[in-house]
Amino acid sequence: MRKISIRDLEPGSKFNKSIYLDKDTVFVGADQPITQQDLDRLVQFGITFVLTDGEKVTADGQDKTSAGAGPGYFDTNLPFYQDDENSTRYKYLLEKANTSKVEFSAVFKDCFDLVQKTYRSASEGRYTEIREFREIAERIADHTKANSQIPILLLSHAHSGYYLYTHICYATFFSVMLGNFLEFSRPKLIDLALASLFADIGMVTVPEEVSEKKGTLSELDLKTIKRHPVTGYQILTQKLKLKNSLAIVALQHHEAVDGSGYPQRILANQIEELTKVFMIGDQFAAMIHPRPYRQAILPYEAMKIMISENVNRFDLKMVRLFLNKLSMFPVGSGVVLSDLRLGMVIESNKDKPLRPVIRVTKDAEGKRLKHLEFVDLMKDLNLYIQQAIPFSQIY
Repeated sequence: MRKISIRDLEPGSKFNKSIYLDKDTVFVGADQPITQQDLDRLVQFGITFVLTDGEKVTADGQDKTSAGAGPGYFDTNLPFYQDDENSTRYKYLLEKANTSKVEFSAVFKDCFDLVQKTYRSASEGRYTEIREFREIAERIADHTKANSQIPILLLSHAHSGYYLYTHICYATFFSVMLGNFLEFSRPKLIDLALASLFADIGMVTVPEEVSEKKGTLSELDLKTIKRHPVTGYQILTQKLKLKNSLAIVALQHHEAVDGSGYPQRILANQIEELTKVFMIGDQFAAMIHPRPYRQAILPYEAMKIMISENVNRFDLKMVRLFLNKLSMFPVGSGVVLSDLRLGMVIESNKDKPLRPVIRVTKDAEGKRLKHLEFVDLMKDLNLYIQQAIPFSQIY
């Protein structure tokens, strides 16, 4: 990909392929016009150039569309199918997601870089200062608290890199998001973020031939992996001197409220509140992203597993809140409607997890819509969600 100075970009310009902040992070999707807010964000975060394989779309090519608009692309520069108050509000939600994505991508990347550096150092017996992590924890807490569009940004975001480091970042964001739903104070959200970032540090002691194994794990492999909560807790309390109220999340995050977890098989009343929150964010993030031994699970399937097969692992009130806020088909995920149109869930309907609000993106023949159309399944009772699909299919 070639570099383009931000001085050569102007509001309204488009490229026929996505523009990236780095080789993994989409800034603006293919054929998506760059806004003044996008440019302002670049300046605000000190970004001086972007990357692309595309060419600038000329006036003659303005109507060209791309089949591969990439993650983070929420085209709102279209006329309304139905211009009413609700449609205006739904468009605003997507525009807010668009304007937040640069900052979100920057925070996520900085989180990944710090986790990668620190976990690698820890695997070699070298340990960092807590101060750097507190700074990124504050940024994650503040960004999550200020942006109600975090679910859309998280589910549409793609980040390549070693799965453990990527997972920690996603799990932290989902956990802080749930903490925000629970109305945690800012200091408590920061503590939650800090504890989450360190929760899996014990995995650095697991040999790669076990953690990267693609086949079935042996009994010895499982015993090795199940030691990581204890070794993580020891690293945090003895080497990093993290206070016990935060380090305890690393020790307890594989426990279960019914006592079936590990390493201590403790019950709900013995599990700390921050741990209960992280357990949900950790599990959801783990399922919707790939592992060496399996493909990613669709968000709908992950939610179904959490509220059925694994329901006894989690705090029931927290799981219900997570479900009510995200819907059964989580906000930001792709769906097929009963009339075969495709779209993205953009808002949940409280206590009606199967009937969220959908932004329709493709018609029944799979053609991209050239207008903004929204469906509230609480109002249009003739429609329902037929199936969940990967985000990559909806644009």
